[in-house]
Amino acid sequence: MQTSTLVAGSAAVLALIGASASAHHSFAMYYQRKVWTWEGTVVEFQWRQPHSHVIVDVPANAANLELAGRWDFEGSSPNIATRQGWNRNSFKPGDKITVVGNPQRNGSKAGSLSYAITADGKVLYHDINRRVTPENTPKPGAK
Repeated sequence: MQTSTLVAGSAAVLALIGASASAHHSFAMYYQRKVWTWEGTVVEFQWRQPHSHVIVDVPANAANLELAGRWDFEGSSPNIATRQGWNRNSFKPGDKITVVGNPQRNGSKAGSLSYAITADGKVLYHDINRRVTPENTPKPGAK
């Protein structure tokens, strides 16, 4: 009886660990070696777990037509973002924004946010990782 209880308990713990691990993902779905810059207007800012999202319209007259359209940029969790200076009011619809990050590998209009620049020039980083900064970001239109 004790052995079957131990086996059942162990199986339950492993199932919970597996479910938790599969619920979260890495950023492997994004091109880590491609750093793009998008300039547009905020449509929506989603301050939620597990990741914040900034939905941005990039105009058809963008320097690179491939960048035109509506993009969904995935940021960090609200917990991490708060430590980087973000808050639930960082962006509102209609705000001008510059986003620097990595495009999604599957070609969809989505990206991983490295940092965002507000209309007044404030830089808001995705997290404590500073691999991509304004000083080493390729110029808009460069890929």
